[in-house]
Formats: sequence, C-alpha cells, structure tokens
Amino acid sequence: MNKTNRYENKSILGIFAHPDDETSGAGCTFTKFARMGAKITVITATRGELGTLGTGNLSVTREQLPAVREGELRKVLSLFGAKPPILLGYKDQEVQLERTAVISDKLLHYMKFIEPDVVVTFGPQGISKHSDHIAIHKGAIDAFNNYKFEVSKTVNLLYIAIPELVAKEFNLDIDGPETQPNIYMPAREYLDVKIKALRTYKSQEDAQEFAEWLENSTQYHETFKVVGLDADQSLLFEELLDG
Repeated sequence: MNKTNRYENKSILGIFAHPDDETSGAGCTFTKFARMGAKITVITATRGELGTLGTGNLSVTREQLPAVREGELRKVLSLFGAKPPILLGYKDQEVQLERTAVISDKLLHYMKFIEPDVVVTFGPQGISKHSDHIAIHKGAIDAFNNYKFEVSKTVNLLYIAIPELVAKEFNLDIDGPETQPNIYMPAREYLDVKIKALRTYKSQEDAQEFAEWLENSTQYHETFKVVGLDADQSLLFEELLDG
C-alpha cells in the first residue's frame, strides 16, 4: 500500500472549543494523515465570537467576527485535506454553562456517525485552563467512554500535550497528563502547512504570534498524551492506526 492510501480506512476526529484550536494543537498531524488517506474530521463548539477583531490590515466588527472565523476554519480544514467542520452551535463562554451530559450526547451522536479510530481533544486543564476547553474535555471524555464500548475495533483517546519546558516557555500554568506526552510526532515536513493555516486566522492575534514563533523554530514536534498508556511507554502515532 503506497503512502497516499495507507490509512484510507482510518478516521481521526478532533474535538475542540474554538476555530484555530485544531491548528495550534494538531495541524501537522491532521495534514500528514489526510495525505496518507485517513478521513480527518473536526468538531468545533463555537464560532469564536469573543476573539480578537483582526490583525494587520484586517479589522472586523464583533458582529462580523463569527462568520469571519468560521470562514477561516473552513479554509484551514480544506488546506489540511480534512472534511468541512462540524459546528456544535455554542457561543463563546456558553460551553462551560452547558451540562456535560448534553455535550456528551451531541459528541457521541457524531462519533457513531464518523466512527473514529483516534479521537484528539483537550486534556483536563484545557492547555490554557480556558473554561470552554475544559467543558469540551469533559464532554469528549464522557462521549468517548460510551463510544468505545459500542464499537468492536480498538479506539484511542489522545490529549493535546506539551512538554513541561515548552509549557513554561509559553507561560502555561499546567501540569499532569498535559505535560507528559508519549507521542512525539515529527512535524518539520508539514510545518509550512501549519504556519500557513495559522496565518489564515488573520482575525486572531495569538494565531499570528504562534506562527511567528514557529517560523523561528529550528525543531518542532506535535505532542500528545495517549490516555491509558503507562507513563514510561511511548508510541508513534502510526502505531495507533496500524494496531
């Protein structure tokens, strides 16, 4: 089986709170496996209504921002080779107000339809401790735990994770599994796509700042925590799909 169709029968699902979360955490990974035939789907809870109102020569109103950010998200997923986004329809800072069971039911509905082999989402602290990130984490965990008992295949749950030293560099006050990655995905080959995707999010200052940081990086990996794997074990992402 050649490189372009090696994973044509595999599916990876990303579950995030806002447009650009998917790019910051897993843009290179999604691009790599889309190019190897996997079906890549991203569920996004909100349209980023409370984000920044443009960078550079782009200036948008608060009313325009949701449509702008959704448009950016759609362009980015197309760039990755992913499916169009699934939007849950929440507004920023409303996700945290929803009952976990309601979020979980919505996500489980989509999981049954998408049939992912791997689910990628936030860990318990949501990387940045953003309340919407944490709410999505809780809903995704609950949905995944129900989903895995309804399918006959092996499925894996991954958290976006950052090595402790990198977390400190970005002034992220997190600990636990999100600073204990056990998958280090070499990303240099796809880094140009990730940077282009971040630059596509012209409405968002943090996306532009991260793109600039990546442009000045000599080495870069996307890193994840496989839930349930022993602390001293590590894997290649491919092993999750080949198993």
